[in-house]
Amino acid sequence: MDGKSLTVKDRTAILSNLDSSGIFVTCGRQNPNIMVTHWGTLGKLWGRDVFTLPIRSNKYSYQIVTKTKSFALNVPARDMRREISLCDTISGFNRNKFEALNLHPKRARTIEAYILGECGLIVECNVIAMISPESVAELAAGLPLGETAHTLFVGEVADVYRLR
Repeated sequence: MDGKSLTVKDRTAILSNLDSSGIFVTCGRQNPNIMVTHWGTLGKLWGRDVFTLPIRSNKYSYQIVTKTKSFALNVPARDMRREISLCDTISGFNRNKFEALNLHPKRARTIEAYILGECGLIVECNVIAMISPESVAELAAGLPLGETAHTLFVGEVADVYRLR
């Protein structure tokens, strides 16, 4: 199915991959990057389908998503645990992860980013809110804050589609 709404099948695929191997997140078009997320939240906010993506402020993807206000979830269509594991060890500051992981970028349909041709389900998101670690410090007592704390990027689903 193509469109802006997540189906039950889409939600199941996203959540099961988060619980198992993780999901690729792509961002940027001029200097694109790939990261992996192993957690996030999926749901409705203000009547919209959203995915809340945590990114540490010292990561290359943080700089890109902050600038472009968009990101894409790339849910693997096959076992990509090897690529996911390697992606977690390579810095986007130093290397082109698409080349390093032998992954094939394709232009996203609605956002300023590339997506992964090897993945099946693509969810393009526009950032509608950013939640700083400091703003939730009191509520998140005991969680690590500071330079390596996560900012939460609330992304409204702009497009959902399958490549295969």
